[in-house]
Amino acid sequence: MKNIVITGVSTGIGYSSAKRLINHEYRVFGSVRNTEDAEKLQIEFGDNFHPIIFDVVNKNQIEKAAVDVEKIVGNNGIDCLINNSGIAVGGPVLHIDTEVFRKQFEVNVFGVVTVTKLFSKLLGAYKNSSHTGKIIMISSVSGKRSYPFVAPYTASKHALEGLSDSLRRELMIYGIDVILI
Repeated sequence: MKNIVITGVSTGIGYSSAKRLINHEYRVFGSVRNTEDAEKLQIEFGDNFHPIIFDVVNKNQIEKAAVDVEKIVGNNGIDCLINNSGIAVGGPVLHIDTEVFRKQFEVNVFGVVTVTKLFSKLLGAYKNSSHTGKIIMISSVSGKRSYPFVAPYTASKHALEGLSDSLRRELMIYGIDVILI
């Protein structure tokens, strides 16, 4: 059975991805930010779903989740990390506080970096690993085109595109592919 970690499975793309993968016999470790969502999804998705509770901006929670996943998958590692969590904030650049940009980047860029780093060992990113996983980054058309009034979101998705291109080249030595959607 293949092991998949997906961030942000409470709603949207993360929820739909988890549901589809579980229906196709994958074991999904899905991140949620609270126990209510974890319990609800555990009941709905069944035995092949393992909720992991963390916010992508909380390194300690992510570290604990990575340890918990490793206890279950052992030397098999994970086959895929899907960096899906994200938020979209906006407003006219001249009228929103710089903190809006910081919050946007904290979730959509720095959260992705932290999650990727802490789950990289389980993907096989270490010397002499025989395991090779994949990383899927969920981006947006806003990563290619810029629109008014959503500059924080657009800037974060442009950053995710650049991060993904660099990471793809860095992880080639481990055979780990980075796929941008």
